Amino acid sequence: MPNPESTLQRGIEGRLIRGGTSKGFFADPAAFPADPTKRDEVVLELFGSPDPLQVDGLGGSHTHTSKLMLVDEGDRSDVDLAYRYAQVGIDEATVDWDGNCGNLASAVGVYGLLDGLVEPTEPTTTVRIYSENTDSLLEQDVPVAEGEPTPYGTRRIDGVPGSGARIPTRYLDPCGGMLGAALPTGEPTDELVVDGESYTVSIVDATNVTVFLRAGALGLDGTELPAAIEADAGLLDRLERIRAAACVELGLVDDPERASIERPTMPFVALVSPPRGYATSIEGRVDAAEIDITARMVSTGRPHHAYATTGAMCLAAATRLPGTIPADVARGTGDAVRIGHPKGTIRIGVDARSTGPSVRSVSIDRTARLLMAGTAFVRDPDRI
Repeated sequence: MPNPESTLQRGIEGRLIRGGTSKGFFADPAAFPADPTKRDEVVLELFGSPDPLQVDGLGGSHTHTSKLMLVDEGDRSDVDLAYRYAQVGIDEATVDWDGNCGNLASAVGVYGLLDGLVEPTEPTTTVRIYSENTDSLLEQDVPVAEGEPTPYGTRRIDGVPGSGARIPTRYLDPCGGMLGAALPTGEPTDELVVDGESYTVSIVDATNVTVFLRAGALGLDGTELPAAIEADAGLLDRLERIRAAACVELGLVDDPERASIERPTMPFVALVSPPRGYATSIEGRVDAAEIDITARMVSTGRPHHAYATTGAMCLAAATRLPGTIPADVARGTGDAVRIGHPKGTIRIGVDARSTGPSVRSVSIDRTARLLMAGTAFVRDPDRI
């Protein structure tokens, strides 16, 4: 495409959109090279990775701000949009296409409407979306005003200042999309041996894959905030080694030492505990009576500032799978699970099946907002 701004750099048209507690760059897949290796080189250049500040790119130096969504109409007759998500490494030159981001997925319908891929209807446009990463279907209701997605509304979510329009998203038949079963090892719990110590874990595949541990098994009460977890290098190293052992158990890698390179994002690892009251990282407070389970999540080796949406959906589904660690520590058997995270709470709707270890759907309400639209510039990787 001709580029009036630069003849020396490649221009990529796209939009920077916040979805939930994440933000990422949304673009047409055709804007990137078809060859996967060259595509990833361009993605790393676009985000300024590897660099802890990502100062020479669009990345925001945190896992929740170093994300890419490629969206088009797809080739399925039963959906309006299809997307492929990538978690872009920060300190490492990695682009992981194996996971999913429920926060950013909440903005896929917004992008589709803004880009003219979906015809707007007021006051709400229902968009059917296919996730290529997880081979799953989503239904999303996007509020529309004056022919475009509205950023105005009264819905508040912990981790995002202010309020916005409520965007409900339903994940249909979410279990097994990545590894073939809700319990990919066939058991609700497994024993992983790391450095001579045995850890009981539950590995669950529902919208994303998570390795769950009891916080108490690592000498924690589960209410620790990200700053405290980040400061404990020994704890983060141990969690990564447990995650790596799970990768080997799942057949995702042969050598646990390669897990951080070959499988940096999936699975997540999470610490869970019974409902407990605690002070949040944003000078608020969560009372034990307000939640059904307390949880802390680590993604790409760093504690999440709140809780990844697909991780929260996986946790909510896991509370309905008998024998798993989340099912043992959570309370409540209603149609939703309230999760306490470092910045507050997140509520996930769950429609559980009456038989078998699976659920019909999980759902969440998020907000989204367009932040920027235009041309991003990348250097030619072959000339760098």
